[in-house]
Amino acid sequence: MLLVTHRSERAVVLALHGEVDMDSVEPLRLALDSEARRGWSPVVIDLSAVDFADTAMINALLGVRPLLGGRLRLAAPSALVTRLLGVLSLDDAFTVRDSREAAVAA
Repeated sequence: MLLVTHRSERAVVLALHGEVDMDSVEPLRLALDSEARRGWSPVVIDLSAVDFADTAMINALLGVRPLLGGRLRLAAPSALVTRLLGVLSLDDAFTVRDSREAAVAA
């Protein structure tokens, strides 16, 4: 997994690329924990380039959700991530937008 961080005045965007699983999730977990302790900016997770994800990614997102609250937003989840959220009945657990821009503006 490649994690790229973009900061602006409006939000912090964590863009994920590739596979997010038990072996690769730690950078995401660390970035989320860091953002939970920092400021009040929205934290947008861009999931558009995620080729594979398992419950390790979902657990990282669920683990930080109580700390970030409404600041946590998911952007443009790939079909695989959308299916994973649906299978786990987490469709409504996160603020999800169709694009990075919409998630930043939410």
